[in-house]
Amino acid sequence: MNNQTKLLFADIDGTLILPDQTLSPSVTAMLTKMADAGHGLILSSGRPLGSILRVYDYILQQTNSHFSHAFIIANNGAQVYDCENQCNILETRLPLDLVDDLQKLADAYHVHIQTYTETHIIAAADDAETKSYLKRIILPVKISEKLTDALDLPPYKMLALSLKGSDYLMPFREALMREYSEKVSTVFSGSGYLEIIRKGADKGNALRHVAGHLQIPIENTYSAGDSENDIPMLLAAGHGYAMANADISVKAQAPFVTAAPFDRDGICEVISAML
Repeated sequence: MNNQTKLLFADIDGTLILPDQTLSPSVTAMLTKMADAGHGLILSSGRPLGSILRVYDYILQQTNSHFSHAFIIANNGAQVYDCENQCNILETRLPLDLVDDLQKLADAYHVHIQTYTETHIIAAADDAETKSYLKRIILPVKISEKLTDALDLPPYKMLALSLKGSDYLMPFREALMREYSEKVSTVFSGSGYLEIIRKGADKGNALRHVAGHLQIPIENTYSAGDSENDIPMLLAAGHGYAMANADISVKAQAPFVTAAPFDRDGICEVISAML
């Protein structure tokens, strides 16, 4: 058991990186100091793996550092990836027949829904939601009217997306949970972003899995996030921090709240507490 190494489980959007997808100089300096002290970095996001790997590579370039442990919690906890060994250590996928059922339900509620392969976004149409999503998540997209026609393997998650915001998605979410609550969980990762994952998959369980895999005590884990999907991670960590810009419901449940928002280097407060 390693009683010295600490792990930072950091959400990406609204927590670690700025809206232009860069790191501030202060955050870069603190991540470098953290790496030099021998601590680990686990990027934890609703994003698919390929998108998070781009962020991870960017962080390595900016800090010119090596983290003692580097993992990625992708797809809102349904996938955990070991960056050094380039392999998954946890996979929780949605059955293909369930993907078909959820697409039909989304169509009935006129909701955009998409899924993912290991390398691509799979969307039913090149609509406004798809175009908007691609501005933030830089991955190739395949258009397939029936999503499962483009899938070779069951996906880690589906994403219901609305440019009208989260309220527009609520009737769909309620209908989905009435019928499929024993099979899936739903959680918002941002305004108008409803994550759909296999029941039991979340960032909190992924955090515990990584800590157990590395034999690092939970009290040596720190987490930071800003959205509903981060709550399990904030509660699972030894020290969970909601960002000052977080949703009210997130701040109400988090053990700690940063004084500064993410775009004023709030994450530096979490790293300072680690060090």
